[in-house]
Amino acid sequence: MASETSLPDWPPADLLEDLRNRTVTRDARDFALSTGLVYRAVPQRQGDTPPQDTTIHAPITLLPSPFPRRLFEKAENLQPLYNKLYAQLSLDESFIKTIMEDTVVHVDEFQACLYDIWQTVLKEGVSQSTQSGIFRSDYMMHLVNQTNIQLKQVEFNVISSSFGPLCTKTSAMHHYLLHKGAYDALHPSLNKENMPENHALETYAAGLADAHNHYVEECRDAQRSVKPAVLFVVQETERNTFDQRAIEMLLMEKYAIPVIRLTFEDLGKTASLHGRERILIIQSPATHAPVEISTVYFRSGYSPEDYTGSAWDTRLVLERSHAIKCPSIALQLVGSKKAQQVLAQPGVLENYLGNDADQVRHSFMQLWPMDPNTELGKEAHRLVREHPEDYVLKPQREGGGHNIYKKDIPPALDAMEKRDKQREAQGGTHVKECEAYILMSLIQQPQHRGSLFVRAGKNSDNAELVKDSVNELGIYGAVLYSPESISKNRSGGYLLRTKSKDSDEGGVAVGFSVIDTPLLV
Repeated sequence: MASETSLPDWPPADLLEDLRNRTVTRDARDFALSTGLVYRAVPQRQGDTPPQDTTIHAPITLLPSPFPRRLFEKAENLQPLYNKLYAQLSLDESFIKTIMEDTVVHVDEFQACLYDIWQTVLKEGVSQSTQSGIFRSDYMMHLVNQTNIQLKQVEFNVISSSFGPLCTKTSAMHHYLLHKGAYDALHPSLNKENMPENHALETYAAGLADAHNHYVEECRDAQRSVKPAVLFVVQETERNTFDQRAIEMLLMEKYAIPVIRLTFEDLGKTASLHGRERILIIQSPATHAPVEISTVYFRSGYSPEDYTGSAWDTRLVLERSHAIKCPSIALQLVGSKKAQQVLAQPGVLENYLGNDADQVRHSFMQLWPMDPNTELGKEAHRLVREHPEDYVLKPQREGGGHNIYKKDIPPALDAMEKRDKQREAQGGTHVKECEAYILMSLIQQPQHRGSLFVRAGKNSDNAELVKDSVNELGIYGAVLYSPESISKNRSGGYLLRTKSKDSDEGGVAVGFSVIDTPLLV
């Protein structure tokens, strides 16, 4: 077992010395700006499109953070099982109907709209049975006692699992600083053998190439004048563009696969379905020529804010098409927090993983439904009222910033109950608003470990010392599957995010965390 005392004091004191800190920080920033470890700059007004001619470096750490080797390797070994699990869940119509119809669609309009599209396509008949997933399973260290640290899952991301390319570049930056001598004599563990290579970018590209090549082979008799392309569905206000561009460039350079980037609004004007198989054709924004789409890769569509105007109609067009979706609506639905909670119930995992179920179950924290009419739901309400500091309330959302933590939970539940009474008085649904959430025990991270943050716009030449920080490890996977088989099951690459202990949320894009690299100890 890894012990808390096996994690060294961090960061090394010598790196806090002013001149050395400033010198290494300058090298880190220059590496980031030279290699595309960047964001678009923040727009002047919230909601505006970011300036297209200005970048800032992504938030990063000045040096890697200690992480138990045993837990890192366990997370890597779990990923193929998680890939298999979520592939099988998305093919289980009964599972999807159960988790959605019992509560979620009655209290979550966004999930209800996704579910309506899924049902519409099922009734019509699915044109493309092959599905693609690019996943990231996120974990934290959980301190059971002073000699026992365990790996516990925070969440499983099935749509727009970002930062693979940027974390690949962050790992390269830390290796560059190591070879440059920036870490010399700081700590004996700071060596190449303890800094794992990061293949996250390759996992993304290989996963999308798997889908594209399957489509082309499946449709090899089709008469085409233009090579099929992969479609990236993106946000107009996206700042994390260069994370996506790196995937696009690798697809073109290594696999000779063209990529087209369009928003839902763009697609509403140009996307159309052709023939009995519903081939997806879009108009190239560069040449205005028609282009057949092999694979639809969503870097948008995970939040209600992505669906303005006719975006829901466009999502239906994409889902009805013969293109392979990454992810499909079914896969997006089983990525909900409700599915995570149901999987934690006794006997459920065994239906999909058999003898491997225990390996995955050991990575779960305790999870409860919030339905006050069930015994588990009643227990959840009692526990969170008595000890709110031990729990987090999670909605059916991805993208960060939506969870309710600790002492904020009881007043949030009170407000939900008040709205429930108002709806019932007006003849509304009897389903309680809180049923859209699940309750999870908080992961107790090891404390008193610092980090050095390098963030743009801080008006300082030195990295910022954060005296008490915590880490979140994500492992990437890619899978290609159909009802008949899983044809590709890949895993590779990682994202380590580090944040202040005082910050509950963990998203880099929403400003809570910085990108890090594990130093295996």
